[in-house]
Amino acid sequence: MKKSYVIWWHSQFIDEIDRESTSINEIIDKVKKTLKHLEALGGLEKKGKIKVRTTHALNPICIDILDSSVEDEIANNPIVEITE
Repeated sequence: MKKSYVIWWHSQFIDEIDRESTSINEIIDKVKKTLKHLEALGGLEKKGKIKVRTTHALNPICIDILDSSVEDEIANNPIVEITE
């Protein structure tokens, strides 16, 4: 079966924020960390190595790999999940 690479947008920005002791600064820190990983994917997209598959939804965001040489980089990105 073919692997699919997805980002569960909602869980990255909402579900993983500690609700017991939430502060604005904790939310900012979480978003900054997530953006760092998104920016790495954005760089690959800009180079034409990946693209977001059009699904008319943001959850999940599906990633198509156009250059197989970056598959390990995608698989090791902490915000990307692999489904089969």
